[in-house]
Amino acid sequence: MRTEARPRLDAKAFTAGTLALAACVHWAMPAHAAHPLLTEDTGTQGAGGTQLEITYDHSTTRSAGTKTRGQHLNVVLSYGLTDTLDLIVGLPYERITERGATNMRVKGYADMEIAAKWRFYEEGPLSIALRPGLGLPTGNEDRGLGSGHSAPSLFAVMTHAVDPWALHLHLGYTRNFHDGPGQRNHIYHASVAAEYSVSESLRLVADASTESNPDLAGHPNVGSLVLGLVYSMAPDFDLDLGYRHGLTEPAADHTWLAGLALRF
Repeated sequence: MRTEARPRLDAKAFTAGTLALAACVHWAMPAHAAHPLLTEDTGTQGAGGTQLEITYDHSTTRSAGTKTRGQHLNVVLSYGLTDTLDLIVGLPYERITERGATNMRVKGYADMEIAAKWRFYEEGPLSIALRPGLGLPTGNEDRGLGSGHSAPSLFAVMTHAVDPWALHLHLGYTRNFHDGPGQRNHIYHASVAAEYSVSESLRLVADASTESNPDLAGHPNVGSLVLGLVYSMAPDFDLDLGYRHGLTEPAADHTWLAGLALRF
């Protein structure tokens, strides 16, 4: 990781800013849904099935003469322990750059997540799953790349699929154990997504989400809208593109999304 040489006070101010931005990125993506969506679905890999997902998000935010650019690379591995139970491990890499009164940059690995997804109900087009998870403090908190503490979470997911439509509802809670001042300890999430299958290989997707802002000094919620598409080049290989627009001040103004998923 590298920080450009600046006076100590500027570096501290930048670290506080990156902590806030990284926190919003972390809490805004509590579960690794099918990219570019934030909303999870109830799908699992099946017993012995594996999925490797690599995603890249590029965000831009302007505020008070300062431009902040965030680059978020995430690698997620999902493995089917049974037909209805997946084990999930995700490791993100962050690069945050600020241009304005100060010119700063930090980069490095952020907090890892381990999780499970259990689809316990399935009847006709309706299915319901639970997704417990645990965020691990693998990122450097002083650099604004991690929370500095473990973060347990629990999410409920519901999918209703009737071709060519699929609707997903995602409700959850994350416990923020950060003991610093001005931090919200209880993080709530709600989001809904829709998919429309244009053909066997092309899906159009949309997503709306809101989540508690961990920073008490800012807007109480982090809200965003997503539009995108998923193209299946082969039955086990997907590419996706999307755009996320921030609806409230804590969210990044504009984010471009790209990713791939390989199943084997």
